[in-house]
Amino acid sequence: MNTLLVLILALAVASGQLIRIPVGTQGGITILDITVSLLCLGGLLKLKFNLKKSPPQIISALVFLSLATLSLIFTPLNLKTEEYIISFSYTVRFFLYVLFTWLIFSNAFGDLKENVTKVFLLSGISFAFLGLLQFLLFPNLNFLSILGWDPHYFRTVSTFLDPNFAGAFLVLSSILVFQNFANDKKWNTIFFLIIYLALLTTFSRSSYLMFLVSGLTFSFLKKSKIYIFATVMLFALLLVGFQVYTNLVAQPRNIDREQSASSRLNTWEQGITIFQKYPVLGIGFNAYRYGIREFKLGDEQFLQSHGSSSNDSSLLFVLSTTGIIGLLSFLYFLFSLVHANYSNKQIIVIPALLGLFVHSLFANSLFYPPILAWILIISAIPKK
Repeated sequence: MNTLLVLILALAVASGQLIRIPVGTQGGITILDITVSLLCLGGLLKLKFNLKKSPPQIISALVFLSLATLSLIFTPLNLKTEEYIISFSYTVRFFLYVLFTWLIFSNAFGDLKENVTKVFLLSGISFAFLGLLQFLLFPNLNFLSILGWDPHYFRTVSTFLDPNFAGAFLVLSSILVFQNFANDKKWNTIFFLIIYLALLTTFSRSSYLMFLVSGLTFSFLKKSKIYIFATVMLFALLLVGFQVYTNLVAQPRNIDREQSASSRLNTWEQGITIFQKYPVLGIGFNAYRYGIREFKLGDEQFLQSHGSSSNDSSLLFVLSTTGIIGLLSFLYFLFSLVHANYSNKQIIVIPALLGLFVHSLFANSLFYPPILAWILIISAIPKK
């Protein structure tokens, strides 16, 4: 195994939003983007562009990306050249992650295909550890509001700077620990405790629900009553922790958690309104912010925030930007991921996707780059 490559990838994933090159008003290129781009170039040159026949999930992803590009070409919005480029940039990013997965599948990086779980285990543990340090040393993130981030207080956001995305990634990491638990129970118990404590302190209800769905799905696939019992008990403990946070932190400081629910409902209404205007191909993939601006569905303060770039529901994001055609294509892509891994009796992706599907109803987690990379790359690993 190329240990250096594993470390580079793990650090790139765990670095999150800490180091990013600004693009446009709120966009940015992360270390993970740069790393994947360079590895794609190196992998293509190594294979001399002779990749293996693509698996079904790669083909379905490319079909969705083609429709996403088409939706942007025929966008009804009045976009400037710079705005077209910014909107198209996510399609390029998505394509690079798909290509990187295809290169791993084609053995462009030696035995990395057999060891990608170690990349995400290492990144997940590092991410959780950094999150707990942030929770203890920098509990008040109000200073980040000037950069367009939400001013979270006493919540683990780690390097993603968002507790919901952080929580989703921690759940994915916990699935990998469960999968590898029998290999080294002592160390995996320690790793799980670190990840679980980080998840607990995100105080993200959508992530807690994802933990329950993913945990139960994994348990049923493993046919393990012990895992079912452990999942239910750990979920109950998460709820207790959230109630303690509400009583001791949120309420005394007048932190209105219901405001986030109201804001989420507002974004759902925005997405439905945009879809109703252009139901076939939408307004153009990743042009969501410009649609909000053009249809006057948000004030200037909202448009300057990171939240204005997408809907709080991944499916509504796809529906409003690529229409019914794009949504059907995206759902087929998700189905192909589940089918491919089920057929190969590789169950890691199935609980991850089912949990993420629930989580994505409350946050655009299916398109968050490290999570998207996790799903795509893990799906390329062979049956053990």
